Amino acid sequence: MGENARVPKPAAARPSKLRSRPRLRALAALPPEEIADGVWVLRGGMLRTMNVYLVRDEERGGVLVYDTGEKGMATSIVAAATPHGGISRVVLGHGDTDHRGSAPALRAYADVLCHPDAVEQAEGAGGRDYWRTETLPLDVRMLHGFSHRFVWDGGPVHIDGTVGEGDRLAGFEVVDLPGHAPGLIGLWRERDRVALVSDCFYMTDMHGKPQPPAVPLDAYNLDTAQAKRSIAKLAALRPRVVGPGHLGPLQGDDAVELLEAAAA
Repeated sequence: MGENARVPKPAAARPSKLRSRPRLRALAALPPEEIADGVWVLRGGMLRTMNVYLVRDEERGGVLVYDTGEKGMATSIVAAATPHGGISRVVLGHGDTDHRGSAPALRAYADVLCHPDAVEQAEGAGGRDYWRTETLPLDVRMLHGFSHRFVWDGGPVHIDGTVGEGDRLAGFEVVDLPGHAPGLIGLWRERDRVALVSDCFYMTDMHGKPQPPAVPLDAYNLDTAQAKRSIAKLAALRPRVVGPGHLGPLQGDDAVELLEAAAA
């Protein structure tokens, strides 16, 4: 672990393993889609905009799960990981409700890790401590309020250990991308220029509709200026394939240009 890592706490009691029903799994998420060598995305949620990534973990066997989407996706994630040897570890890009959603259930299968600065939210309020949702339009505030409470959030999750900038996980390097949320981290693989970046930027608007890459909503940001700097940091890596937290992936000849425009 890197210099930001902390000594893991004594392990909390593990939840029971999940019962899996194929029809419910099909409702919760689409089958995994390979977006790069050994990297798959599960698209979940009603609009299929909640992204969970599986990364072939040759270091430990199985697959690393990056972000966990909404709580209803848990059985879909387990089922998608099983043909690859199961879940080796779970890494949260940050601690917001719709990214920690399935994590409490997935602790039955593997340790859950995040950045030290994300622990408080992952184990606590899930972002609610600093959001300014009162600034959102009324319809969005009502839709999001219901979804955070009843659809997205699986609740606080015990964090078994932490990772930070420069750590290596399943052939990827951890990159700090804070701003939208404290301790937001991405995974970067230089050999084929693949980045998984959680909510470093948004590709959906307030209603979940597609949009070009943009700075996350100010109402949900810890520090919007820092969020822009993190997008610029990502653009400077010159990625070829970028997997965000919602929709995507962003790829093609204009990917870096679009990120630079978002940062500006």
